[in-house]
Amino acid sequence: MPTVHVFVSTGRFSSFAEMRKFIDPTYTDDGDMVPSPFINEVRLTSYEPECIEAVHAPGPKPLHDLLHGVSHGEQWLHLVDPSVVASEAICVFEPNHPIRPTESSMHYCGRYYYRGE
Repeated sequence: MPTVHVFVSTGRFSSFAEMRKFIDPTYTDDGDMVPSPFINEVRLTSYEPECIEAVHAPGPKPLHDLLHGVSHGEQWLHLVDPSVVASEAICVFEPNHPIRPTESSMHYCGRYYYRGE
């Protein structure tokens, strides 16, 4: 069954662009990938950028509200602790696989299962 890993923080990033710099790798002139801080922290494997969703809000809000509209949210969002409040979230969907999600500098909410397409 497919999974999504959810990471959150509050006030860490001043903008969506700053958040993407934390998430997205860069590339050398030769086309070699240079892992981002996020990729290094969680030891992300099977990198597929289209399967990482980032959400940034100007201020903290309940996670259920912040993540309203993310992929497959209707299947797993009700399982997230309703007391969690954040202004930034990263949802890492398969085929991406964080080997050490708890080593992220962001708060790791957990892994949730959903039905694939």
